[in-house]
Amino acid sequence: MKNKHGKEIIILGVKVEKANMPEMYRLAKANPQNLKLILEGVMAKRGFKNPGSALALLESDLE
Repeated sequence: MKNKHGKEIIILGVKVEKANMPEMYRLAKANPQNLKLILEGVMAKRGFKNPGSALALLESDLE
């Protein structure tokens, strides 16, 4: 994770970009640690091994 002032944001090894995932970017920018915890929970609940899948699922739910 990097800072929340427009710099690169990486959560669980996945780069979160505003152009590709605007809702996840907004959440990551506001509170990256909270988004990490949410993703870990989704991954555990759904059995995902790839955090990118959890990010995509959350992004589609928020659109």
